[in-house]
Amino acid sequence: MTVSSLCNDMLLLAVFMLVGFFVRELVKPVQKLFLPASLIGGLVLLLLGPQMIGVVDVPASFSSLPSVMIDIVMAATVFGVTINKDKIGSYLDYSCATMTSYGMQLGAGVALGWFLKKFWPGLPQGWGVMGVFSFHGGHGTAAAAGAAFEKLGNDGNMAVGMVLSTLGLIVSMAVGMIMVNYGLRKGWGTYVKTPKKQPDYFYGGVLPEEKRTPSGHTVTTGISINHLALQVAWLLAALFIGRKLFGFLGTYIPFFAGLPSVLHGIFGGAILWKILKTTKLDKYVDLKTVKMASGFCLEITVFTAMATLNLDFVTTYMVPVLIYTLTLCALTVPIVFYLTYRFCKDEWFEKACMAFGAATGNSSTGLALVRAVDPELQSSAGDTHGVYSALMSWKDIFVGLTPVWLMSGIGLTCGVGMAIMVGFTVVGFLFFDRRRGKGGK
Repeated sequence: MTVSSLCNDMLLLAVFMLVGFFVRELVKPVQKLFLPASLIGGLVLLLLGPQMIGVVDVPASFSSLPSVMIDIVMAATVFGVTINKDKIGSYLDYSCATMTSYGMQLGAGVALGWFLKKFWPGLPQGWGVMGVFSFHGGHGTAAAAGAAFEKLGNDGNMAVGMVLSTLGLIVSMAVGMIMVNYGLRKGWGTYVKTPKKQPDYFYGGVLPEEKRTPSGHTVTTGISINHLALQVAWLLAALFIGRKLFGFLGTYIPFFAGLPSVLHGIFGGAILWKILKTTKLDKYVDLKTVKMASGFCLEITVFTAMATLNLDFVTTYMVPVLIYTLTLCALTVPIVFYLTYRFCKDEWFEKACMAFGAATGNSSTGLALVRAVDPELQSSAGDTHGVYSALMSWKDIFVGLTPVWLMSGIGLTCGVGMAIMVGFTVVGFLFFDRRRGKGGK
């Protein structure tokens, strides 16, 4: 590959990214499912590519881009994460409910994937773990796990992850709105009694002037360095630190040399951010711009992963993937809604909607469900989920570790998943059961 050919590939990516954006703008039902433009553009290119119509060539570089871009994305997941010690206790109740569903999807998902593989032996090894990453993390986290599997010589999980993430978005909104309507009729809502319709701009189109927010703030003069260049440099430096760290450790301990590169970004980002905070150099970091740069890399990841999706694989194994999706989502509903009811003292239904959306689709679908029951954003559901995401950011290491574990069997991963589920459930009932002694009322 030359620089010129890579540039040509990026031009094609940009054109179809725009196609995906305008398809999303014009087709309203697609907006209501929260399908991103990168996913739609990738699917359009897949449709026109050699696997189907065959009028557009899909560049060979697209198949390798997800595994490169996702390392940068993972660096940003821990970059800027700070935990307010004063708020930890007040948010652990929500964390207990959400992490119980996470542990269930991790443990039960792996076991269910192993069981279904008995009937569909062509499914990739360890594919059952893709559910928790697809549902709790969306397309980006699924791509990271898929890339980790590919670097271990285990193909197929990237396609599984993309399909599961897309199905998760659909199930999240469909089932979520059923629960919204049912819960409000039961009087569970704190602020409204009937679901509210969102304004058109919530789903797509041009934002009104008063709703527009800055995507970042410059921290240095442009004479010194371009602001975007500085923020991207921090991200890439984090990945550089992670790679050098694992390279050094791998020289003496072979285990580290075999770990997936997604861990390089996670650990490198955590180390660099700690250094910046300690030395007071974090004033040169604009987290909004860092997240924006990470989001750009994520768009490329999702687009190229979808454009290179193995259609033969997807069509062959759609039945077990559907069984898997419906089973895990069916188990997630009672866990999330019952445990938030038991553990969360205030606004439990709003928090349950947030937790369910984020545990089957992504944070955006969770916020969409919250908006249906809290149109004025009076509840703390969104902020609570944000604190939970920071507090439980340690779970991102499973993206890189579980593919390694699953190469030798499902026991360790299932055990860790069940331990997380049982552990957080017990902690929740011991310390946060708000209905104890009240007859469940």
